[in-house]
Amino acid sequence: MQIARLPDIDDNTWAEVKAYVEGNPETAKALQNFSKNPEAMRGWLQTQAIAEHYNTKLSNGDAPVADRVKALETDPELASVFEDIKKNGMEAAMKYYQDEEMMLKISQKMGGLPSELQPVLKKIDEASLTLQEAAKNGDLKAVQEFLNKKKPLDSQDHKGITALGYAIGANRIAVVKLLLDSRANPYAVDSSGNSGLHYAAGYGRKELLEYLLKVGANVSQPNSQGQTPLAVATQNRQESCIQILKAHGAQS
Repeated sequence: MQIARLPDIDDNTWAEVKAYVEGNPETAKALQNFSKNPEAMRGWLQTQAIAEHYNTKLSNGDAPVADRVKALETDPELASVFEDIKKNGMEAAMKYYQDEEMMLKISQKMGGLPSELQPVLKKIDEASLTLQEAAKNGDLKAVQEFLNKKKPLDSQDHKGITALGYAIGANRIAVVKLLLDSRANPYAVDSSGNSGLHYAAGYGRKELLEYLLKVGANVSQPNSQGQTPLAVATQNRQESCIQILKAHGAQS
């Protein structure tokens, strides 16, 4: 596994971090898995930004920050953390560095999220937005930007769901139409063999169900469990969708 160096980190610290990660395969594996999960990746990047912010302040001799850090060493909730780091060095530091909840707790006790970090965290949010998230949020502009970059439309995220699947599930009608116009695959929207029709039927998205049928979706296509869209609608008690599917020839 190739390790990307963090920005603004000094040579000695980087050498220590790199040696630790290379000597701990489980840590390396966990970090690598972040790339498959945008939420985890975003949390990791944000906690690193917070940690780097305070580390820079300490390195520059910021007295108020140094005083607050010293106070944390006697804080009932955090005293054991600082003691562990003093005793076990990098191994302990990396353990807490990866703990998003712990890093946020430390930040809160340091006085809350620094205002100067807001632009950085906003950039992290924007940079780590995935096509799936943009589709789920109904962010038509962001989806169009992904399309302009010729990104794969039917790639699955860490949950095995495509952008079209999220857009249908969240009832983002404009996004669904844009994705379909851009040749997104309506016959396979997740790793379980569900089609867009399964999602529309299961979530009770009546307008999208009718639209998908209008553009030629297969009313009888089974998923990997052998369920048709009608079976999914029936299971989820989506009565209006059941009637629409039956009107288009679906049989129980």
